Amino acid sequence: MAFTEHTLQEQEQALAAAKEELSRLNAQFDGMLKESSLSIDDLKRALEQKHPIELEKLVEHAKVEASHAGQARKTQTATADETPAPSAGRGRPGAVRV
Repeated sequence: MAFTEHTLQEQEQALAAAKEELSRLNAQFDGMLKESSLSIDDLKRALEQKHPIELEKLVEHAKVEASHAGQARKTQTATADETPAPSAGRGRPGAVRV
């Protein structure tokens, strides 16, 4: 794929859209912080604190359940993909196409 001015414009548009989305999300996050009367320092301290064992067990249990659900979906899609559809225009053996 050759790099053209058109691709550059597309990338610049995608970058501008990403910057706009980031500023929207940052404003939304700031609004949520104001509503909850928390500060960035409070959030950093909460992340650094040691979590209770019960919470870590719940998180681990949720991860295991999500993994099992993902594996189930993977096997469902794997069996569906194993039977390929016949290709178009393939006739029966011995039949003449007109």
